[in-house]
Amino acid sequence: MKKWLIGLLATGMLLSLTGCKTNETKEEQKAESITTFSQAVTEAKGETVTFYGFGGDEKANAWVDEVVTPAMKEKYDITVKRIPMDIDQILNKLTTEKEAGAKEGDIDVMWINGENFYTAKQAKLLYGPITDKVESFEKWMDVDGHNSTYDFGVKIDGYEVPYGSAQLVFAGDSENFKEGFPKSTKELLDYAKANPGKLTYTAPPEFTGSAFVRNVICDIVGYDKVENASSDKDALYKVIKPGLDYLNQLKPYLWQEGKTYPTTTAELDQMFAAGQVNMSYSYSQMHVAEKRKENEFKPTTESFLFDKGTIANQSYLAIAETSKVKPAALVLINEMTSESAQLKKAEAEYGYSIPPFDSNKLSKETNQKLSDLYKNQGLLSLEEMQEKQIPEVQAEKIPLIETLWKEHVLHE
Repeated sequence: MKKWLIGLLATGMLLSLTGCKTNETKEEQKAESITTFSQAVTEAKGETVTFYGFGGDEKANAWVDEVVTPAMKEKYDITVKRIPMDIDQILNKLTTEKEAGAKEGDIDVMWINGENFYTAKQAKLLYGPITDKVESFEKWMDVDGHNSTYDFGVKIDGYEVPYGSAQLVFAGDSENFKEGFPKSTKELLDYAKANPGKLTYTAPPEFTGSAFVRNVICDIVGYDKVENASSDKDALYKVIKPGLDYLNQLKPYLWQEGKTYPTTTAELDQMFAAGQVNMSYSYSQMHVAEKRKENEFKPTTESFLFDKGTIANQSYLAIAETSKVKPAALVLINEMTSESAQLKKAEAEYGYSIPPFDSNKLSKETNQKLSDLYKNQGLLSLEEMQEKQIPEVQAEKIPLIETLWKEHVLHE
C-alpha cells in the first residue's frame, strides 16, 4: 500500500513538473513563433500591454494617454497600461526577477537607450531581435543607418526600435551675442573671456552636462580619436587630455569661477531666464521652442550648434524578455513609431519631438508638415541639425570620462 502510494505521488509530481515544463515551453514557443507583424496583431487581440518609461515628462505622458492608447484599442483591441518608472528602477526590477528565476513579469515595453541598453543587453534582459517584426521600422526608418545599428556605440542587433531623436543644442539670447553665436570651442572660450561669469554648465554625471563635456572633447580632439581610444582609463585620459585641459582653461571665466556648477538643466534654465548666465542647453532640439512658447525664455532666444556638430542619439523602445504578451508588445512599439503617432508627437501640444524617420522615406507633404511645425520658433532647420550631428561616445567610456572630468577638472 505504502509503495503504491509513494509511486502514485511520484508519478503525480512527475506529471506536474512535466505539465509546468510543457506550459513554459508553449509560452516560449509562442513568443519564438512570431515571425511577422500581422501574426503579432492576430495573437495580441484582447490583451493588455504595459509601457514602462520616465514619468516626468507631462507632454510625453499625455501623448501616450491621448494618442497611442486610444489608437491601440480602436485598431487592435489592445489595452495599454502606462507605468511611470525611471529606467534604473526598471532594470533593477528585471534583474531581480531574472535572479529569482522568474519566466514572466509585469514589464512589456520599455523606453531605453545608451548605457542602460548596454547593461540590459549584457544581462540578457531583452527579447529579440524585434526589428524584423515591427512594420514601421522597415517602412519609415533608415534601417542601415548608424542609429539603427548602434546605440551609444553598442551593436543593437535588432533588440530595440528607434523612438525619437535627440541632439545637444545650445540656447542663447541673440541680444547677448551681437557678433553671432559661438561656432566652436575656441569661440566659446573667447566669449567666456570677454564675458566672465556669464557661462556655466551642469556638472557630470548629470546627463546633459556629461554630454556637453563629451562634445567639447570631440570638438577639440575629434570624434574618431575618442571612438578608437581604448576603454582603459589611463589610455583614454591620454587621448582626451586636450579636451580636459580646455575645460580647465574655461573654468576661471565660468559662473562662480567654476568653483561650483548647477546640478540640473532646470537650474541652468532658471539661471539663463533670470539673466545670470547667457547660455543654456538641452538634449532636446525643441527646447527653445517649448520655453519660448511657455514665456520662460525671451522671444529673442535662439538655438545654435558648433560647426563641427554636436552629440546626437536616439531613444529606443525594447521588450522585456519576461514580457507575458510579446505579440501585444510588438504591436505597441509599431504604433508608437507609426507615422500618424509620431506626427502628433511632433506637435507643440506633445513636446515638438522630432521623429526618428528617414526623411527620404517620407512623402513631400509629410516632410513639409514637419518643417512647418518648427518654423519661427528660434530653431535651426531639420537639415542643419541633421548635417551637424556627432554620434554618441561608446557607453562603456562615458563613466570613465565623467570620472576623469571629476579628477582633472572639478578637483583640479
